[in-house]
This record gives sequence, C-alpha cells and structure tokens, in this order.
Amino acid sequence: MMGSKQLKVGLRVRDLKRSGDLYLRLGFRELPNEGPSAQPHLRYLTFGHTWLILAAMEEHGHHDTERAAAVRSGPLGLGFVLAVPVRDLDAAYSLWRAEGLPVLSGPEDTDWARIFVGLDPDGYEVTFEQFHDTYQGGEPA
Repeated sequence: MMGSKQLKVGLRVRDLKRSGDLYLRLGFRELPNEGPSAQPHLRYLTFGHTWLILAAMEEHGHHDTERAAAVRSGPLGLGFVLAVPVRDLDAAYSLWRAEGLPVLSGPEDTDWARIFVGLDPDGYEVTFEQFHDTYQGGEPA
C-alpha cells in the first residue's frame, strides 16, 4: 500500500527531465516510477521525509479547466517558496549560475544560516540554506 503520511509538494513544470535532473543534482533522491502503475508524466523525488512531485505541465491532467488555463498562462510559482537545506551553499550557488538560472539574492549571511535565493527553470522561488554549525533550531545558539 502506497499511503504515505509525509508532506508532499507538487510543482507543474514545462520540462520534466530538466527540472527533475536539476533537483537530483541538489541532493534530492528519485523514487521508482515504473511497472504497470507507472505515471510517465510525473517524477517523484524525496528530500528527507518530504516528497517533491514534478508534474509535466501539458501532459498531466488538471482538476479544473479554469485553473488549468490560469496555470498554463503563468507566471508559475508566484508566492510559493521552496526552502532547501544544503551542506555547501557555494556549490549550490555555482550549480545555479552554471545552469543560467536567475538569482534573486546572492549568498549572504544571516543569524542562522548562509542563504541565497533563485528561481528554478519554471520560475519557482527556491531559498538555499546552509545552517551555521551553532544553529540549534528555533534560535541561534
């Protein structure tokens, strides 16, 4: 039985391969999607206990035709932010730049982490966080 009780985030993407491969290079893992129940228009990725489900924009169905039209006309991801913890912020930043993806805020130090913010290939905002060794969770140590 596939009933899972973890948080799942779904993103509609224009290029399923490009988006999936990018997130894999950032440390996500891919779950198998094969066999008789395979869904070729989806990619299932995990990061810790959270799933990231990428759905092909044009091939994967929508629940409502009005929302489908609105999603297709874009912009995608407006108001949505995905925060991804990384071990090496500089490596993530270098990957982002090498991919030619927009950077909204270059690497900077905060009280709790080094961060930078960029847009993925579909315009979803992604904040990368390399936590300081002394950070303990709710408050800096």
